[in-house]
Amino acid sequence: MPRICYGITMQLRIFIFSALAIAQLVLLPTLSSAASSQSVKFITEEVPPVVYFHKGRLKGYNIALIKKIWAKMNLPEQKITVQPWPRSIKDFDTAPPTCLFPVALTEERKKKYRYVSSPMFFDIVIMAHKKDKLLFSTPEQLKNVRICVTKAASVLPVLLRNGYSEANFDFATSLACSIKKFQKGRAPLIVGSAPLITYNYQVSGGDPSNLIIVARVAELPNGFLFNDAVPQHFIENMKQAMLHIALSREAQTLYNQEISPYHPNSH
Repeated sequence: MPRICYGITMQLRIFIFSALAIAQLVLLPTLSSAASSQSVKFITEEVPPVVYFHKGRLKGYNIALIKKIWAKMNLPEQKITVQPWPRSIKDFDTAPPTCLFPVALTEERKKKYRYVSSPMFFDIVIMAHKKDKLLFSTPEQLKNVRICVTKAASVLPVLLRNGYSEANFDFATSLACSIKKFQKGRAPLIVGSAPLITYNYQVSGGDPSNLIIVARVAELPNGFLFNDAVPQHFIENMKQAMLHIALSREAQTLYNQEISPYHPNSH
């Protein structure tokens, strides 16, 4: 059986995040009302439990986090547009200043775009039903079976670099669709962020305790992307706000409330 690794703890992530960011603190401007003079469009999609609707209201880790960031930046609450990912990408590439979130910050994205990362990481894993765990005793076995995956998933380049091929993938248009395929046995494996899989598996009527992690693929920072129209001072103010939230342990509290209950470690 491939070794199961859940990566570093949230507490250590916040410490590392803070240590790296605090070195830049003196280089960043003081948070001021100047940030409020710039209108930035905030776009997201439903990705429970980081962003989702509950009784008609947007909730989740990234929603609570962005509201705290706005408060630190002396901004009133901004409008958040919720729409499918393909439309978001199209809007992101247009002229209006735009922030797209939540985004798994792959190396490709970090090289191409400006971004602000959060202390939360997406734990990208491959999961199976416990009844099938004996089928996956070696890494080679994982690479010779079908894996449910969202077609536009940011993890695809990571999987390809790790020796998987498109022949392995049973594509779906969304995580919810991927979960349904996995439940129906279209493929014995599913790949994605561990808490996201667990949450959506439960929402679709499954019992998360029946799932097991058979391999860990990567840990990708959860962050916010900005297009070229967003002024750099706005991004720097947002970085400083994020740092204050991490140092005050507000990020830890949000993680414990919104993400921890759905992490496989909890089962």
